[in-house]
Amino acid sequence: MADMVDVAIDAGQTRMRLALSRNGQVTRVAEAPGLTYRQGVRPAAAVLAAVAAPWASLAHESQVGTVCLGLTSVLGSADEYAALAAGLLHNLDATRILIAGDVVTAHAGAFGLEPGVVLAAGTGAIALGLDHDGVRRQVDGWGYLCGDAGGGFWIGRRGLDVALRGHDGRIEPTPLTGRATDHFGDLADLAESLYPTPDAVARIAEFAPAVLDLAETDPYAGRIVAEAAEELAATVAAAAGPADLPVSWTGRLLRNDTLRRRFADDLALRRPGVRLREPLGDGLDGAANLAAAPDLGIHSGLMRVTHR
Repeated sequence: MADMVDVAIDAGQTRMRLALSRNGQVTRVAEAPGLTYRQGVRPAAAVLAAVAAPWASLAHESQVGTVCLGLTSVLGSADEYAALAAGLLHNLDATRILIAGDVVTAHAGAFGLEPGVVLAAGTGAIALGLDHDGVRRQVDGWGYLCGDAGGGFWIGRRGLDVALRGHDGRIEPTPLTGRATDHFGDLADLAESLYPTPDAVARIAEFAPAVLDLAETDPYAGRIVAEAAEELAATVAAAAGPADLPVSWTGRLLRNDTLRRRFADDLALRRPGVRLREPLGDGLDGAANLAAAPDLGIHSGLMRVTHR
Protein backbone atom coordinates (compact mmCIF):
# COMPACT_ATOMS: atom_id res chain seq x y z
CA MET A 1 0.00 0.00 0.00
CA ALA A 2 1.34 3.44 -0.96
CA ASP A 3 2.24 5.83 1.84
CA MET A 4 0.32 9.06 2.44
CA VAL A 5 1.44 12.58 1.55
CA ASP A 6 -0.15 16.00 1.76
CA VAL A 7 0.08 18.71 -0.87
CA ALA A 8 0.82 22.33 0.02
CA ILE A 9 0.18 25.06 -2.55
CA ASP A 10 1.20 28.72 -2.36
CA ALA A 11 -0.58 30.40 -5.28
CA GLY A 12 0.76 33.92 -5.69
CA GLN A 13 0.44 36.49 -8.43
CA THR A 14 4.12 36.34 -9.34
CA ARG A 15 4.77 32.62 -8.85
CA MET A 16 3.06 29.42 -7.78
CA ARG A 17 4.74 26.80 -5.61
CA LEU A 18 3.42 23.32 -5.04
CA ALA A 19 4.99 20.86 -2.61
CA LEU A 20 4.63 17.36 -1.28
CA SER A 21 4.76 17.29 2.51
CA ARG A 22 4.73 14.77 5.32
CA ASN A 23 3.80 15.61 8.90
CA GLY A 24 3.96 19.31 8.10
CA GLN A 25 7.43 19.14 6.56
CA VAL A 26 7.91 20.07 2.90
CA THR A 27 9.81 17.36 1.02
CA ARG A 28 9.66 18.26 -2.68
CA VAL A 29 8.78 21.55 -4.39
CA ALA A 30 7.82 22.53 -7.94
CA GLU A 31 7.36 26.09 -9.21
CA ALA A 32 5.33 27.65 -12.01
CA PRO A 33 4.30 31.16 -13.11
CA GLY A 34 1.85 32.99 -10.87
CA LEU A 35 -1.90 33.15 -11.26
CA THR A 36 -3.45 35.24 -14.01
CA TYR A 37 -7.17 35.51 -14.59
CA ARG A 38 -8.16 35.99 -18.21
CA GLN A 39 -11.49 37.33 -19.40
CA GLY A 40 -13.84 34.51 -20.28
CA VAL A 41 -12.04 31.92 -18.11
CA ARG A 42 -13.67 30.95 -14.81
CA PRO A 43 -11.38 31.66 -11.85
CA ALA A 44 -11.57 28.07 -10.59
CA ALA A 45 -10.55 26.80 -14.01
CA ALA A 46 -7.63 29.24 -14.09
CA VAL A 47 -6.33 27.97 -10.74
CA LEU A 48 -6.72 24.32 -11.75
CA ALA A 49 -4.86 24.99 -14.99
CA ALA A 50 -2.03 26.72 -13.12
CA VAL A 51 -1.72 23.79 -10.70
CA ALA A 52 -1.56 21.16 -13.45
CA ALA A 53 2.05 21.64 -14.62
CA PRO A 54 3.81 21.74 -11.24
CA TRP A 55 1.68 18.82 -10.05
CA ALA A 56 2.67 16.74 -13.07
CA SER A 57 6.34 17.46 -12.40
CA LEU A 58 6.08 15.94 -8.91
CA ALA A 59 5.37 12.43 -10.16
CA HIS A 60 4.94 10.08 -7.20
CA GLU A 61 3.14 6.92 -6.12
CA SER A 62 1.83 8.10 -2.75
CA GLN A 63 -1.82 8.54 -1.83
CA VAL A 64 -2.73 12.20 -1.30
CA GLY A 65 -4.41 13.00 1.99
CA THR A 66 -5.01 16.74 2.36
CA VAL A 67 -4.41 19.50 -0.17
CA CYS A 68 -4.03 22.95 1.43
CA LEU A 69 -4.16 25.88 -0.99
CA GLY A 70 -3.31 29.46 -0.08
CA LEU A 71 -4.77 31.79 -2.73
CA THR A 72 -3.59 35.29 -3.48
CA SER A 73 -7.03 36.49 -4.56
CA VAL A 74 -10.69 35.74 -3.97
CA LEU A 75 -12.58 33.62 -6.47
CA GLY A 76 -15.93 35.34 -6.07
CA SER A 77 -18.95 33.11 -5.65
CA ALA A 78 -19.32 30.01 -3.49
CA ASP A 79 -19.84 28.07 -6.72
CA GLU A 80 -16.29 28.91 -7.82
CA TYR A 81 -14.82 27.67 -4.54
CA ALA A 82 -16.89 24.50 -4.81
CA ALA A 83 -15.71 23.97 -8.39
CA LEU A 84 -12.09 24.49 -7.36
CA ALA A 85 -12.37 22.06 -4.44
CA ALA A 86 -14.05 19.45 -6.64
CA GLY A 87 -11.38 19.86 -9.30
CA LEU A 88 -8.56 19.47 -6.78
CA LEU A 89 -10.18 16.39 -5.24
CA HIS A 90 -10.41 14.81 -8.69
CA ASN A 91 -7.17 15.97 -10.30
CA LEU A 92 -4.94 15.28 -7.29
CA ASP A 93 -6.98 12.27 -6.11
CA ALA A 94 -7.10 13.74 -2.61
CA THR A 95 -9.35 13.03 0.36
CA ARG A 96 -9.63 16.56 1.80
CA ILE A 97 -9.23 20.10 0.48
CA LEU A 98 -8.43 23.21 2.54
CA ILE A 99 -8.68 26.58 0.77
CA ALA A 100 -7.79 29.90 2.35
CA GLY A 101 -6.37 33.28 1.49
CA ASP A 102 -2.61 33.26 1.25
CA VAL A 103 -2.36 35.49 4.32
CA VAL A 104 -3.79 32.58 6.35
CA THR A 105 -1.14 30.16 5.13
CA ALA A 106 1.44 32.92 5.61
CA HIS A 107 0.33 33.23 9.24
CA ALA A 108 0.57 29.47 9.79
CA GLY A 109 4.03 29.56 8.23
CA ALA A 110 5.33 32.46 10.29
CA PHE A 111 3.93 31.31 13.66
CA GLY A 112 3.19 27.61 13.25
CA LEU A 113 -0.32 27.41 14.65
CA GLU A 114 0.20 30.05 17.37
CA PRO A 115 -1.24 33.59 17.71
CA GLY A 116 0.50 36.61 16.24
CA VAL A 117 0.35 39.23 13.51
CA VAL A 118 1.78 38.42 10.11
CA LEU A 119 2.46 40.86 7.30
CA ALA A 120 2.37 39.24 3.87
CA ALA A 121 4.14 41.62 1.50
CA GLY A 122 4.66 40.38 -2.02
CA THR A 123 2.86 41.69 -5.09
CA GLY A 124 0.21 42.96 -2.69
CA ALA A 125 0.18 43.69 1.04
CA ILE A 126 -2.08 42.35 3.78
CA ALA A 127 -1.79 41.71 7.51
CA LEU A 128 -3.63 39.21 9.68
CA GLY A 129 -3.73 39.27 13.46
CA LEU A 130 -5.01 36.24 15.39
CA ASP A 131 -5.06 36.06 19.18
CA HIS A 132 -5.65 33.29 21.74
CA ASP A 133 -9.35 34.15 22.03
CA GLY A 134 -10.05 33.71 18.34
CA VAL A 135 -10.27 37.44 17.63
CA ARG A 136 -9.01 38.17 14.14
CA ARG A 137 -8.16 41.42 12.41
CA GLN A 138 -7.40 41.47 8.70
CA VAL A 139 -6.10 44.73 7.28
CA ASP A 140 -5.66 45.82 3.66
CA GLY A 141 -5.34 43.19 0.96
CA TRP A 142 -7.84 45.20 -1.08
CA GLY A 143 -6.02 44.56 -4.34
CA TYR A 144 -3.92 46.71 -6.62
CA LEU A 145 -6.79 49.00 -7.66
CA CYS A 146 -7.99 49.88 -4.16
CA GLY A 147 -5.23 49.08 -1.69
CA ASP A 148 -2.24 46.80 -1.07
CA ALA A 149 -0.39 49.86 0.21
CA GLY A 150 3.36 49.34 0.40
CA GLY A 151 3.27 46.10 -1.59
CA GLY A 152 5.30 45.14 -4.63
CA PHE A 153 2.91 46.58 -7.21
CA TRP A 154 2.51 49.74 -5.12
CA ILE A 155 6.30 50.21 -5.03
CA GLY A 156 6.89 49.16 -8.63
CA ARG A 157 4.13 51.44 -9.94
CA ARG A 158 5.57 54.47 -8.16
CA GLY A 159 9.07 53.66 -9.29
CA LEU A 160 7.88 53.31 -12.85
CA ASP A 161 6.11 56.66 -12.62
CA VAL A 162 9.40 58.34 -11.68
CA ALA A 163 11.21 56.49 -14.46
CA LEU A 164 8.70 57.64 -17.06
CA ARG A 165 8.84 61.23 -15.84
CA GLY A 166 12.59 61.09 -16.35
CA HIS A 167 12.11 59.53 -19.77
CA ASP A 168 9.68 62.13 -21.13
CA GLY A 169 11.36 65.19 -19.59
CA ARG A 170 9.07 66.14 -16.71
CA ILE A 171 12.03 65.64 -14.39
CA GLU A 172 15.72 65.01 -14.90
CA PRO A 173 16.35 61.30 -15.50
CA THR A 174 17.26 59.42 -12.32
CA PRO A 175 18.80 55.98 -11.87
CA LEU A 176 15.24 54.64 -11.85
CA THR A 177 14.91 55.60 -15.52
CA GLY A 178 17.91 53.48 -16.42
CA ARG A 179 16.77 50.55 -14.31
CA ALA A 180 13.30 50.69 -15.87
CA THR A 181 14.84 50.65 -19.35
CA ASP A 182 16.91 47.62 -18.37
CA HIS A 183 13.82 45.91 -16.99
CA PHE A 184 11.14 46.78 -19.55
CA GLY A 185 13.12 47.73 -22.65
CA ASP A 186 12.57 50.96 -24.58
CA LEU A 187 10.22 53.02 -22.41
CA ALA A 188 8.72 54.64 -25.50
CA ASP A 189 7.13 51.26 -26.24
CA LEU A 190 6.05 50.48 -22.69
CA ALA A 191 2.34 51.20 -23.05
CA GLU A 192 1.99 49.00 -26.13
CA SER A 193 3.93 46.14 -24.59
CA LEU A 194 2.46 46.26 -21.08
CA TYR A 195 -1.23 47.14 -21.23
CA PRO A 196 -2.47 44.23 -23.40
CA THR A 197 -0.80 41.55 -21.26
CA PRO A 198 -2.74 39.60 -18.60
CA ASP A 199 0.26 39.66 -16.25
CA ALA A 200 0.78 43.44 -16.24
CA VAL A 201 0.31 43.66 -12.45
CA ALA A 202 2.96 40.99 -11.82
CA ARG A 203 5.36 42.61 -14.29
CA ILE A 204 5.09 45.99 -12.58
CA ALA A 205 5.51 44.34 -9.17
CA GLU A 206 8.68 42.68 -10.46
CA PHE A 207 10.16 46.18 -10.82
CA ALA A 208 9.89 46.71 -7.05
CA PRO A 209 13.28 45.09 -6.27
CA ALA A 210 14.97 47.67 -8.52
CA VAL A 211 13.32 50.48 -6.54
CA LEU A 212 14.41 48.88 -3.27
CA ASP A 213 17.97 48.47 -4.53
CA LEU A 214 18.18 52.20 -5.29
CA ALA A 215 16.68 53.39 -1.99
CA GLU A 216 20.04 54.56 -0.62
CA THR A 217 21.29 56.26 -3.80
CA ASP A 218 18.25 57.67 -5.64
CA PRO A 219 16.25 60.23 -3.61
CA TYR A 220 13.05 59.38 -5.45
CA ALA A 221 13.46 55.68 -4.72
CA GLY A 222 14.34 56.51 -1.13
CA ARG A 223 11.07 58.41 -0.66
CA ILE A 224 9.06 55.58 -2.23
CA VAL A 225 10.63 53.02 0.09
CA ALA A 226 10.16 55.26 3.14
CA GLU A 227 6.47 55.69 2.31
CA ALA A 228 6.10 51.95 1.70
CA ALA A 229 7.58 51.23 5.13
CA GLU A 230 5.13 53.67 6.74
CA GLU A 231 2.19 52.06 4.96
CA LEU A 232 3.23 48.54 5.96
CA ALA A 233 3.76 49.60 9.57
CA ALA A 234 0.30 51.19 9.67
CA THR A 235 -1.21 48.00 8.28
CA VAL A 236 0.47 45.83 10.92
CA ALA A 237 -0.39 48.19 13.78
CA ALA A 238 -4.06 48.09 12.80
CA ALA A 239 -4.01 44.29 12.58
CA ALA A 240 -2.49 44.02 16.06
CA GLY A 241 -5.26 46.09 17.62
CA PRO A 242 -4.98 46.36 21.42
CA ALA A 243 -3.46 42.90 21.83
CA ASP A 244 0.19 42.35 22.76
CA LEU A 245 1.03 39.97 19.92
CA PRO A 246 4.35 39.12 18.27
CA VAL A 247 4.76 40.38 14.71
CA SER A 248 6.38 38.60 11.79
CA TRP A 249 6.30 38.69 8.01
CA THR A 250 6.42 36.67 4.82
CA GLY A 251 6.96 37.63 1.20
CA ARG A 252 9.97 38.67 -0.79
CA LEU A 253 9.76 42.43 -0.13
CA LEU A 254 10.98 42.33 3.45
CA ARG A 255 14.04 40.36 2.46
CA ASN A 256 15.39 43.79 1.50
CA ASP A 257 17.40 45.14 4.43
CA THR A 258 16.52 48.80 3.85
CA LEU A 259 12.77 48.26 3.70
CA ARG A 260 12.79 45.84 6.63
CA ARG A 261 14.80 48.24 8.80
CA ARG A 262 12.56 51.21 8.00
CA PHE A 263 9.44 49.11 8.53
CA ALA A 264 10.73 47.98 11.93
CA ASP A 265 11.56 51.57 12.93
CA ASP A 266 8.14 52.89 11.85
CA LEU A 267 6.34 50.03 13.60
CA ALA A 268 8.26 50.70 16.82
CA LEU A 269 7.08 54.32 16.73
CA ARG A 270 3.48 53.20 16.35
CA ARG A 271 3.74 50.28 18.77
CA PRO A 272 6.55 50.84 21.31
CA GLY A 273 7.82 47.56 22.68
CA VAL A 274 6.55 45.55 19.73
CA ARG A 275 8.01 42.03 19.49
CA LEU A 276 9.22 41.67 15.91
CA ARG A 277 10.58 38.23 15.14
CA GLU A 278 11.85 36.26 12.18
CA PRO A 279 9.22 33.98 10.60
CA LEU A 280 9.43 30.26 11.31
CA GLY A 281 8.59 29.61 7.66
CA ASP A 282 6.75 30.99 4.65
CA GLY A 283 3.33 30.47 3.10
CA LEU A 284 4.24 27.11 1.62
CA ASP A 285 5.38 25.91 5.05
CA GLY A 286 2.14 27.25 6.48
CA ALA A 287 0.06 25.29 3.99
CA ALA A 288 2.00 22.15 4.94
CA ASN A 289 1.43 22.88 8.66
CA LEU A 290 -2.31 23.29 8.16
CA ALA A 291 -2.60 20.20 5.97
CA ALA A 292 -1.05 18.10 8.74
CA ALA A 293 -2.83 19.70 11.69
CA PRO A 294 -5.42 17.47 13.42
CA ASP A 295 -7.10 20.66 14.65
CA LEU A 296 -7.00 23.90 12.66
CA GLY A 297 -7.36 25.86 15.89
CA ILE A 298 -7.26 29.64 15.52
CA HIS A 299 -7.24 29.26 11.73
CA SER A 300 -10.40 27.12 11.55
CA GLY A 301 -12.82 29.94 10.81
CA LEU A 302 -10.65 31.11 7.91
CA MET A 303 -10.54 27.83 5.95
CA ARG A 304 -12.96 26.34 3.43
CA VAL A 305 -12.94 22.58 4.06
CA THR A 306 -14.16 19.97 1.57
CA HIS A 307 -14.05 16.19 2.01
CA ARG A 308 -14.32 13.51 -0.63
